[in-house]
Amino acid sequence: MNKLTKILLVGVVAALVAILSLPIFAQEMPGAGEGGPIILPNFGADISTLNPFLSTDGTSSTVWARLYPALLGLDNEVGYYAPGAAGGLVSDWSISDDGLVYTFTLRDDWVWSDGTPVTSADVLYSWEVIVDENVTVNSNLITLRDLISSVEAPDAQTVVITFVNPDCNALDSAATIPVVPAHVWREAFPNNADMNESDFNLTAPVTSGVWRFLNYRPGEQVTLVPDQNYPDAEAGYIVPQGWIFKNVADQTIQVEQFLNGQLTTMGVPQNRQQELLDLVNGGQYVGFESERANYRFVGLNLADPSNPQPGLDEEGNLIEQGIHPILGDVRVRQALNYAMNFEELNEGAFFGFGIQGATHSRPDSWAHNNDIQPYPFDPERAAELLEEAGWTDSDGDGVRECNGCETAEAGTLLEFELLTNAGNTSQEALGTILQDQWGQVGFNVNFQAIDFNVLVETFTGQTFDAVMIFWGFGFPADPDGITVTFAPENDVPGIGFNAVSYSNERVTELLDEARALPGCDLEERAALYGEVQQILHDESPWIWIGGSKTLTVGQPYIQGWSPMPNAASPTLWNEDSWVIPVP
Repeated sequence: MNKLTKILLVGVVAALVAILSLPIFAQEMPGAGEGGPIILPNFGADISTLNPFLSTDGTSSTVWARLYPALLGLDNEVGYYAPGAAGGLVSDWSISDDGLVYTFTLRDDWVWSDGTPVTSADVLYSWEVIVDENVTVNSNLITLRDLISSVEAPDAQTVVITFVNPDCNALDSAATIPVVPAHVWREAFPNNADMNESDFNLTAPVTSGVWRFLNYRPGEQVTLVPDQNYPDAEAGYIVPQGWIFKNVADQTIQVEQFLNGQLTTMGVPQNRQQELLDLVNGGQYVGFESERANYRFVGLNLADPSNPQPGLDEEGNLIEQGIHPILGDVRVRQALNYAMNFEELNEGAFFGFGIQGATHSRPDSWAHNNDIQPYPFDPERAAELLEEAGWTDSDGDGVRECNGCETAEAGTLLEFELLTNAGNTSQEALGTILQDQWGQVGFNVNFQAIDFNVLVETFTGQTFDAVMIFWGFGFPADPDGITVTFAPENDVPGIGFNAVSYSNERVTELLDEARALPGCDLEERAALYGEVQQILHDESPWIWIGGSKTLTVGQPYIQGWSPMPNAASPTLWNEDSWVIPVP
């Protein structure tokens, strides 16, 4: 039995609680892998894969991102890519005069956990997988096929990426390419497409991150152990014995487990935020507040959900997809916006910490259009739009029917299903309040909270009416990232993130122009992205609800808790050096 497993079995939690009575300065700095394990909560669903090419959910990426090196590292001080930054394989790069060719020099101090050096061959293999149309790679990677013309490896420490056009987001695109051990994966997958359905995807025998994969127990946890070959450890070695992603049934249980010492750190649910903030201010825990949170959104299916079709054919021509009988009319979508009372949502779901959203862009982004304001709460305007669209309540039962509407048969009820992920108390409260608010203007909303993995499959499969989940801004901020969610080439049932089947020629044109703008002037690009934001605001394929101030808390005994606001993970950026007491 390994030491980590033994500690967990004998009750590390009780021991940690007991040791709090000892002064911190009396604890000696542990050696490599001798500190207590980090235990983080995972609620809602198990991981679905450890394969970066196939991964479409945040739960899975939370784990695999810790197992593999990033191609480009982020400077935690400034929040952008930098040559030689910790966690990145690239030590330096140069750009050709025409802006098309990026030559990356790789570090020579990185090895896989089996001792094999990490080289350009691993990056080249990843590109081979990405361009193989027989592999169901995720939308982030599909997008690269149209942006990059070639990836070459002239020697073991050099990668040359040639872009189709000069690209102001070239570094963001290059950073998307995963790095996996080619010598292991080629053996596991003789044909690249073999990885589409394989048990190997839930294992990771050879890695090269801060952590190595130990085991995955469905319904319980994922356990990682230190990879002491990791070259960028803050302390010169990995201090904790392991990293545990522990399943919890819901956020209520998560908080109770944290308060009982069973979790090292956690993001605080909205309904407990003030309570935990008071405890942090009282010195019982450490904490970090931020406004850099995900936004909640409702994705509205614009196409026929009974017959999902891709957005484009093999020649790049638009495909007729049918129209959603309720949500296909822009006036109906706008009515939903006007009928949404954010003040009530803030009180009932965000618990006073809410920040209303007007677009997909975070207000502190350089590309944010400050002229766009959220839809005001105006139920009378909502009713006018519905009347104009041919939805009236002729029988007086409170639910409107199609009486001259353009998208459905006469008599069709103004009714749709709203889905979200179960286990998140704030999301469930949000859905219940929206159901009531929209019901007051004549909608019949069937709201359900379901298993997260089922939700993702339903969303990407495009068989839904409306789905309410989180919009992650990504880091660093990339305003071009919405190409993945609103460009027709990413409208691919089953794998594409443009699951609402949105297509607007002007939006596509603006995104292409902003990406390839000569000189990449930020002010000029911001104006182009600002127009995109305005169009999306007006056409509402997604309803932008908003985000909130967030609080992350940690146990008081963590030595090394040092939040860095500009880091990709402000509170976890240095988790490899945390000192957690053990008996």
